[in-house]
Amino acid sequence: MIKTGIKNTLLLLSLVAICFLSPAVMGQTRLSDSLGEIKLDQQQLAEFEKMNPDDKKRMFCGLQSEQKRELLIQLPDKEKQLVFDCLMAEDKSWVLQQLGPLQTVTLFSGLDDIEQRAIFTELEDEVKRLFLEKLSFSERNKWLLMYPELEQLLAETPDSQPEGKESEQEELPLETKPSRIEKILSGAFPEEIDRQLGQFGYDFFEKRDALQAPADNVPVGDGYLVGPGDRFTIYLWGKVEHAYPVSVLRDGSIIIPRIGNLVIGGLTLGEAKSFLRSQFSAYYPDFEMNIIMDELRSIQVYIVGEAANPGSYTLNSLSTVLTALSASGGPGKNGSLRKMQVVRSGGEKIEIDLYDFFIFGRKSSDIHLRTGDTLFIPVIGPVAGVAGNVRRPAIYELKGSETIDDIMTLSGGVMPFGYLQNIVVERIQNNRRRVIKSFNIDPALPDSQADLQMRVFDGDVVKIYPVHRQMDQVVYLEGHVKYPREYEFNGGMRLSEILTGYDILLPEPYLPRAEIFRLMEPDLHPRIVGFNLGELLSGDGSHDLVLKDRDRIKIYSSREKMEVPNVSIKGAVNAPGLYRLYANMTVKDLIFRAGNLSNNAYKTEAALSRIVPGESKTETITIKFSPDQAIIGSKPDDMALKPHDSIFIREIPQFELAKKRQMMLEGEFVFPGEYSYAEGERISSVIRRAGGLTEDAYVFGAVFLREDVKTIQQERLKDYINSLEEDVLTLTVQATQTSLDRDEAEIITNTLAAKKQLLEKMKNTEPTGRMVLNLERVLSQPNAENDFKLQPGDRLIIGKIPSFVNVLGEVYNPTAMTVQPGKKVGYYIDRVGGPTNNADRKQIYLVRADGTVISKNQEGFFGIASWDSDRHRWTMGGFESLDVYPGDAIIVPKKVDKYSWLRLTKSVTEILYQIAVAAGVLVVAF
Repeated sequence: MIKTGIKNTLLLLSLVAICFLSPAVMGQTRLSDSLGEIKLDQQQLAEFEKMNPDDKKRMFCGLQSEQKRELLIQLPDKEKQLVFDCLMAEDKSWVLQQLGPLQTVTLFSGLDDIEQRAIFTELEDEVKRLFLEKLSFSERNKWLLMYPELEQLLAETPDSQPEGKESEQEELPLETKPSRIEKILSGAFPEEIDRQLGQFGYDFFEKRDALQAPADNVPVGDGYLVGPGDRFTIYLWGKVEHAYPVSVLRDGSIIIPRIGNLVIGGLTLGEAKSFLRSQFSAYYPDFEMNIIMDELRSIQVYIVGEAANPGSYTLNSLSTVLTALSASGGPGKNGSLRKMQVVRSGGEKIEIDLYDFFIFGRKSSDIHLRTGDTLFIPVIGPVAGVAGNVRRPAIYELKGSETIDDIMTLSGGVMPFGYLQNIVVERIQNNRRRVIKSFNIDPALPDSQADLQMRVFDGDVVKIYPVHRQMDQVVYLEGHVKYPREYEFNGGMRLSEILTGYDILLPEPYLPRAEIFRLMEPDLHPRIVGFNLGELLSGDGSHDLVLKDRDRIKIYSSREKMEVPNVSIKGAVNAPGLYRLYANMTVKDLIFRAGNLSNNAYKTEAALSRIVPGESKTETITIKFSPDQAIIGSKPDDMALKPHDSIFIREIPQFELAKKRQMMLEGEFVFPGEYSYAEGERISSVIRRAGGLTEDAYVFGAVFLREDVKTIQQERLKDYINSLEEDVLTLTVQATQTSLDRDEAEIITNTLAAKKQLLEKMKNTEPTGRMVLNLERVLSQPNAENDFKLQPGDRLIIGKIPSFVNVLGEVYNPTAMTVQPGKKVGYYIDRVGGPTNNADRKQIYLVRADGTVISKNQEGFFGIASWDSDRHRWTMGGFESLDVYPGDAIIVPKKVDKYSWLRLTKSVTEILYQIAVAAGVLVVAF
């Protein structure tokens, strides 16, 4: 009946909590327990990150190659470089070949220069390209010089230059930009020339604050020309102490008391001093004299022609051509720097060539100006450009019939990288066409002087190309060597002069063959010349080949050219895995490499599997040996290993299971705690070893928990939750139907609410794995059926004897009551006021402290007798006459109206009783 099911829903809601209530079991995972494993979980990685750097290195270096690689892959980037540094050179090379390109580039970039060169040739092209893209311009060109073939690799990836890198370089402040010389000497050897030329000299005036007119209080030399407007003071001391401040009047005269009017205008300051001394001597004998300028006169000059800002300028009398030009912003780029004129008021013209100052530092042309002077800047004259490998490429103004030699002098001379045998001049011929002229100015040639004297014309562009970046008189050593680099080539040079011995090689070179990459004349096509490296180093002259200019000697590692032999070991060793097979390696050596035998190793017998290749098929044989004898070097157990051998060390039977044979006694035991037990040992035996129970132990309320039961409960609970969710969904759909009458709709609504309540309770429930245990019978009848055999993880919890009984549910005063010996169920129900009107008297049930349940439905013989499960007999008096023990709970459920069951697809009662059984709650029946 649905009514019964709904009642049982309410009844068993409380049972769910009782069935699955337990203390939590915690465990810990130690990183050291997984050293033999390859993969690390997140907790182990977190423990590794917490270690200090020394511990990290110590642990990492103890791992095997495959484990190191896997750990590197899993570690965060910040940890990779730290542990990567622990590897040997050959391991680093091998690991880099196993990782992805980006990880490889990051780790490779952290190596020193020698290690990078040793490993570089073994990298994949994609890794090489990514590495080169990360480098600065100069660093990249250094690698291109060592490995010219990389140019083709970069040429195949036109987007290899990171976006914006070029512009970032251009936006650097001028003082931080590398100069052309810095770039070239850093390895960025040019192949073309830069045609972006600027007009020479005009940038001198771009910063107008750089040159200002001299201040009035600067020292004035004896050559200063005294004129109207100057003010100075004449100081006399000795037999006379006097100071005479004077001003030069318009007519050039000054007035001195007692002496009178003296004309000094037009005299230099030195001449004025001599003149005044002679005048004072007539009045004062034995004195000293000095003149201090107080204020300089102003002059007015005119700047006209192709000036940036032509006009009239008022300057002080110390101003020169440069200071006047600076005040006016200098000449425009259409104005001449070499043919300026200072026109005096009397018509005198003085030509000014600023190149004397800009190029040679001579200030002879920087004359002092006078009032009324005119500085005339004519239109610029003929010009010629110098581009390429000179020290100061620019556009220069020609003054007369300059030659190539002259313009080279203007440009600072040819740099060492300039190719002198073909100086190219672009020329406009007769204002009609562009032509090319070539000159050879190599000083080693006798005719070079003639070419140097060739005239340069207006509009010419002289181009000095760089010498080719290809290195001559060189041989290269690269690959598996300590010092990969270039060496000077001399005629008749042989391999033995470069490969002097094993000490220049890295460990384990490939001896059967090394190679020379040679450019063959006349078309310089490549050719490979092989030789036996081992024979060469042994002194065999037949392999001591003669080298040629630009040869590249490539040494390979054994890992590149041959399969590295390996062996494996599995089973009961501390670090199982794949290991390299070394010469004369034996079983003992491999066990040691694997961290020695573990504690659970079966030392009497193990097996070695060996592959035996044949002509038509390959077979595998098994060789038995004693690990105990092998590790002390005893033959034949400590046999020599061969490639692909695999050793399996067995575990002692049930060793791991024996370590797990532990159970927990908690509560009222004389010696509670964790106990190990023997195979087949029972509960009673362990209790005896724990000293038995204390006087306060409540045997009837014992709680026994088992892991296997907990697992089953979790699976069943999951199934029940899924089933109940389907029921809730079905009822939700039915509740929306409009064809239901009022009573049906109410039934479905109430049922849906009950099931939702139960579903929420089930989702928040954690199974405990409790099994009903009659501990009294276990103690009185050891080794009987109820005396369970122990399993790993079992827990037995015994508390003190409780002093209360719970009466819950639909009673007038739900509460806990003090236990009254001999009192029955009816007594306790009456003591709390009895059932309320909403109580379902037929569904009252008793939950024993041991987990068993007895319900009123189990009454027999018309309610006048009940079945006593403890004594296995009928007792008179019905359910209310049952004895109540400490810790028991009497549950009085709520009455539920009768519901129609025709629309329900599954009984709630069915689900809940299944949960109760899975939880170990024994529902006592007839």
